[in-house]
Amino acid sequence: MIVTLAGHVDHGKTSLVRALSGVDTDRLEQEKLRGLTIDLGFAYIDDGDIGFVDVPGHARFIHNMVAGIASQQFALLVVAADDGPMPQTREHLDILRLIGLRSGAIAITKSDRVDAQRLKTCRAEVATLVADTFLEAAPVFVTSAEDPESTKSLLEHLRAVAGTYTKEIEQKPFRMAIDRAFSIKGAGLVVTGTVHSGVVSADDTLFHFPSGDTVRVRSIRAQDQDAEQAIAGDRCALNISGLNVQDVARGHWLDASPMPAQCELTIGLKVLDTFPRAVAHWTPVHVYNASSHATGRIALLGQDRVAPGQREMIDLVCDQPLTARHGDQLIVRDQSLDVTLGGGAVIFAHIQPSARRRNPERLKLLQAFDAESPRHSLENLLGIGPVNISEFLDIWHLLPEDFDKLLSQHDVLKVSGMAVTKELLGRYQKQLLEQVTQHQAEQASSPGLKENAFIQIPALLRQRLLNAMVQAEVIENVGGFFRLPDQQTSLPPELKQTWAKLEPKLDQLQPPSTGDLAKQTDTPQVQIEKDLKALSKRGFVVHIAVHRFYLPNQLKQVTQHIHQLAAEKPFTVKEFRDKTGIGRNVAIEVLEYFDGRGFTRRQGNERIVLKADY
Repeated sequence: MIVTLAGHVDHGKTSLVRALSGVDTDRLEQEKLRGLTIDLGFAYIDDGDIGFVDVPGHARFIHNMVAGIASQQFALLVVAADDGPMPQTREHLDILRLIGLRSGAIAITKSDRVDAQRLKTCRAEVATLVADTFLEAAPVFVTSAEDPESTKSLLEHLRAVAGTYTKEIEQKPFRMAIDRAFSIKGAGLVVTGTVHSGVVSADDTLFHFPSGDTVRVRSIRAQDQDAEQAIAGDRCALNISGLNVQDVARGHWLDASPMPAQCELTIGLKVLDTFPRAVAHWTPVHVYNASSHATGRIALLGQDRVAPGQREMIDLVCDQPLTARHGDQLIVRDQSLDVTLGGGAVIFAHIQPSARRRNPERLKLLQAFDAESPRHSLENLLGIGPVNISEFLDIWHLLPEDFDKLLSQHDVLKVSGMAVTKELLGRYQKQLLEQVTQHQAEQASSPGLKENAFIQIPALLRQRLLNAMVQAEVIENVGGFFRLPDQQTSLPPELKQTWAKLEPKLDQLQPPSTGDLAKQTDTPQVQIEKDLKALSKRGFVVHIAVHRFYLPNQLKQVTQHIHQLAAEKPFTVKEFRDKTGIGRNVAIEVLEYFDGRGFTRRQGNERIVLKADY
C-alpha cells in the first residue's frame, strides 16, 4: 500500500515519515540545507508492504507534489497543531480529491507545541476542512516528533489497512509515469515511477514517450523489493535497455502500446467551490497529468462561463504535447492566480486539433465518451452511429479481446473496421435505396449517382454497403454510377441511334479505337468521340484512354482476369496480354487506367492489386 503524505509546508511531513519508517526522505543537498522538501521522497517498511511518498508542501513545488500521487494510493493529510489548516493544506486536499483518492487518515503533528485547548481547536478546524470530502470520517491521530510513542497508533492503523488492501490487476495495457531516471554502474538505466494501469514483467517490450522508442525491461523492483512483475498502484523501479539516461526525464511515460502526442484534451472539468471567480473562455492554465506538465488554455464548448462548483465538458489546448488516456485525472491550475482551479478526468484525447470544436456532432460524440465505463460508452456510441473500432480501443486503452466481449452483448456487425448495429445498417440500406429511386424519378436522363453522393453514410462503410447491395441486385453499378436495375437511362433520339450502332462493336475485351470506329461506321472521328463522351457521362461506356472506350461489363471481365493473375503473384504486361488476348498497346492503356483509379499499382515491371474493384 502506498501512503501519500500531503499538507502545508513545514507541517512535519518529512519528520513524520522518519518517525514511522526510520528513513530521511530529504535526499537532496538543498533539502537538507534549507529544511524544506523540494522533490518527492520515498520510504518503505514491512518488506515493502507499506510505502510512503513524501511530497513537497510549498506552493512553488506543486508540480512535484502532483507527480507523487495516483488514485490507487492511501492519503495521509498532515496538519500542524500550532498552525492548523493552511492554504496548502486545503489545496493539497483538493488535489487529492480531484485525482480520485478515496481513503486515508489525518495526522495532527507538533502537538508538543500547543496546549489542550489549542489542540481541541485544531481538531475542530480539521473537521471543518474535511467535511463533505473522502476524509470526512477518517481517523485522526495526534503525533509529535518529540514523542516516539505518539506515532504507534498511526502505524498500527496503517498496518491494519495494508493487511486488507488489495490491488486489482486491470485488464489494460501497462502504463507508468516516470518521475526519476538515473544510471547504476553495472546495471545501466533505471527509471522510477508509479504504475497507472496494467502489469509489467521482466523481458517485456515497452514504448517510451515522447521519443516513441522501444525499450526492454531487464529487471524490476516494486515497493523497494526485487519482483517478477509490477501492477497498477505500485511504486516501481525498472532497469531498462534501449535508451540513455539523458533521453529520459520526469514527465515521460512507459507504455505497453505506442503513445500519441496530444495537444488537445477534452475533460470533464470540475471547478473548485473555493475558486474565486467564474472560469472564462481561453483562460491560461497549467495542466498536470501525473508527472507530466504543460501550459495551455481552457476552451469552453458553448457556455459563457463555468462557475465555481460546476462541472462542464471543456477542451484543454496545450502548448506542449502530453500523452493521456481516457479516465486520467488531470489537475488544472490558474496561471495568473497561481492556485488550483479544478480538475477532471480525460474524456477524449485529440491527435489533431479540433477545427470546429462546438460542432453539434462532435459534442454528441464527446458526450458518448463521457461515460463511467467502456460498456456504457459503447452503448451510447452505437446509438449514434457506427463505432470506429481502433479509435475506441485507443481512447479507452483496451485490448482487442476486451472489446470483442463488450461487442458480444449487442446485435452488431464488424464492417471495414467499424462496429455497426444491424438495425442501423438496415436503415442505411433503406436510405440509400430511397435516394437512388428519388434521383432517377427526378432526373430520368441521369446515369445514376456516384459513391460520394451518399454523404449520410460514413465513408468507411459506404463502398462495402453499396457493393453488398449490387451483389444482392438491389441496385446496379454501371461505369461507377449506382442506379436501379433494369432501368435504361433515356437518351436523346440521335444519341440512341449512335448507341445502337456502337454497342455491338464495343462488346469485346479489346474494343476498337475511336479511329477504327469512325472507319467502320463511316462517321467523322470527332463526332464519334463527342457521342461516346456523352454516353460515358450517362454510364453506358467507360472512357479509359484518349481514343479508347469500354463497355462496363467488358471492363468488369478484365478485372476478373486481373484478380486471377494477381492471386498467385504480381503480374507483368506480357502476362496480362497473354491472359486476356488483348494487344500490348491496349493492355498498357487498360492497366494505366486501373493504376490511376487505385485498383492496381505498378512496381517496376510488375503490378499488384490494391482493392476489390476499380
